[in-house]
Amino acid sequence: MALAIILRNSTRIQASPNIFKSAVTLNSRKSFTQLISGANKNVNILPRINLASYVKRNMSADHSKLWPIEKAVTITLLGITPLVFITPNTALNDIFAIATVAHFHWGLEACVVDYVRPIVVGPVLPKVTLALLYLLSISTLGGLLYYNHHSVGIGNTVKSFWKIQK
Repeated sequence: MALAIILRNSTRIQASPNIFKSAVTLNSRKSFTQLISGANKNVNILPRINLASYVKRNMSADHSKLWPIEKAVTITLLGITPLVFITPNTALNDIFAIATVAHFHWGLEACVVDYVRPIVVGPVLPKVTLALLYLLSISTLGGLLYYNHHSVGIGNTVKSFWKIQK
């Protein structure tokens, strides 16, 4: 991770002009302890980089609390999925629809945030794609909830597919 941060911010890092001199000195027969002890105080062994300043990012919120919620939804999906198809009812269908859409939304949101970055595609496209993702997620959830309440529901639909014979 530190290497990625250094590479991303390589234009901001100002290495010491003595970095090449230190590489030559390190290749000499002097021991490392002699270099550190002050035998050659004018030579910087490595450029000093403050990584803490590069680790800070402009984040909109604390995402550390979302991770346990995502994992809880995933574990809930492991239990709800068979129940929806074995004993379908409106409550289980709604829980399944909400958990599934939330799970897909968080996964696709991570992809959009990671791969449609403003530094690569400009400042407008990431906002547009995130807005389209929210629109897609809201419309999918609305459609699934409408289907659960005004039609047979997700569980009964899958059961009817199982009954179809050739």
